[in-house]
Amino acid sequence: MEPAKPEPTWPEPARPEPARLAALLEERLDAELSPARAAHSRGVAALAAFLCARAGLDPDRGRAAGLAHDLCKELPPERQAALAAASGHALESGFLSEKILHGPAAAELLREDYGVDDAELLASVAWHTLGRPGMGLLETFVYCADKIEPGRRDVDPAFRARALSLPPAEMLAAVVEDTMAYLRSRGRAVAPETLNLYNTLRDPVQQT
Repeated sequence: MEPAKPEPTWPEPARPEPARLAALLEERLDAELSPARAAHSRGVAALAAFLCARAGLDPDRGRAAGLAHDLCKELPPERQAALAAASGHALESGFLSEKILHGPAAAELLREDYGVDDAELLASVAWHTLGRPGMGLLETFVYCADKIEPGRRDVDPAFRARALSLPPAEMLAAVVEDTMAYLRSRGRAVAPETLNLYNTLRDPVQQT
């Protein structure tokens, strides 16, 4: 029998800087998530950080958001629901809410455990699954990184390379369209929030 893991000792003092927050979340991943999901989170963090740096944003904000985005996915459903309800990021449609509550839940966990008050970082974590119209650069990068990070074996490498070569808005449109095609090819419905994002990207006039 393996010895019991030591009890985690989070959080640390409130409002750590993005680099420190990323370091704290990095330490937390393996205690909170399965090895496969922790590896995915690290892949999202690395790609989001790269995209942020390329666009002139603080890469540690992207890294922290990527590390946090699935942090609540393996919590009991009732705990996810309670955190999500307190987050202020409730989904309007309620579409498959039991499957996507982990995003809003993780945003609330960042606020409660670490005092994070970076609104765009919190939104990028909350909305990484479905997306929404009007996403800023950080939200766009975390959303796209979640969908096409190199650990996702179902993503065509040629598509990934093409998407990453595009400006942010065009990359987002390509990734949303590819995600919708993937879901439909497997007989799965597309969330209203994602459809709304897609339609807005197709008709930018709606955003003005």
